Amino acid sequence: MNGKAINISNGAETAGQSGLVRCREDDTGHLQREQELRNGKFVGLERMYDREGRLQRERTVNEKGNSQGRVAEFWPNGKLRREEFAENGRTQGAARRFDATGRVERVAFHGDGQELFSAEYNAQGQLSRLMCPRNSVLPEDRKPCGFDGVIDTVLHTHTGRPAAQLRYDQGRLLSATEWSADGIVSAQQLMQDGRRVHRSFYTEGGKSVLREERVYAPDERTLRDSRGTLHSQRRYGSTGQITEQRTFAEGREVLLERWYLNGALRERSALTGTGDQARLRREQFRDDGTLALREMLTTEHQPVGTQQYFHDNGRLAVEEQYTDPDVRGRTRATARKQWDEAGKLVADDILLEDGSRQRKAGGLDS
Repeated sequence: MNGKAINISNGAETAGQSGLVRCREDDTGHLQREQELRNGKFVGLERMYDREGRLQRERTVNEKGNSQGRVAEFWPNGKLRREEFAENGRTQGAARRFDATGRVERVAFHGDGQELFSAEYNAQGQLSRLMCPRNSVLPEDRKPCGFDGVIDTVLHTHTGRPAAQLRYDQGRLLSATEWSADGIVSAQQLMQDGRRVHRSFYTEGGKSVLREERVYAPDERTLRDSRGTLHSQRRYGSTGQITEQRTFAEGREVLLERWYLNGALRERSALTGTGDQARLRREQFRDDGTLALREMLTTEHQPVGTQQYFHDNGRLAVEEQYTDPDVRGRTRATARKQWDEAGKLVADDILLEDGSRQRKAGGLDS
């Protein structure tokens, strides 16, 4: 320090001292470290060097030993590798990363303890990743994030192939389309009536085919966020026909519909009522459109009330009666009727609590 040898591990030698401490490698004499000493404490400038004596990192530290102000890292050729600014060890403001030629690889901005903006670039200088802020924070965000007007920003892979197209307006993402390696649409997100709409696709015969669509209830989440309360969900077959649709109210599924690939309705389940009186009415159909069963269930999927099953010809085959739920939410069958395909009653039973049955007197009527 100040041209004199000093043992920095000996507090007695550093106490009250101020100056720039330089540490060198014994064999080569290459500079390894520089640290500023203020009144016996390492506060201020700090530089670290590699074994060849080339500057690797430079920063300023505060009395707590944390980075304060500019923090920079360098490539062996002396070019800047990374630069950011810190507030008591926490990144604050702009942060940039460069390759060995000086080309920008990443730009970011930190505020309020989080990263607000980031942009990454491939070797061709094309955008490969982008996260936009709510308000412009750097010159690099103005055009791609739509602060200069609505824009379609294309993201590229490391090879330069288009991977996604994002439409921004004043930092707000309006729509996003993603492509597969074959250049076929694989995913899409957009806003409709204040709701986030997410669509996923698969490839069929070299074409993009819609597989699923999810619509979220209005909220404050960003467009590409896959969390949140669903409003509806649809699934589609290979030819584009709808095969399933779910509808939600306040996060609870209230309607389920399924279809066969021939377009005929396969199942319909609707939730009615609230609380303990909530019931699920479910109907299932054969692929020719004839009704196969009609049942009523509690939200715990316990049968309640009248349950009906039908023959292939559409005639009623079995009808069962169930009690209301007990204190444990369970129900039990109390009666059962059965008809043949011609409509003739062949069984009319009372079902007892122990599981046995009692045939009603008076015979069976057709």
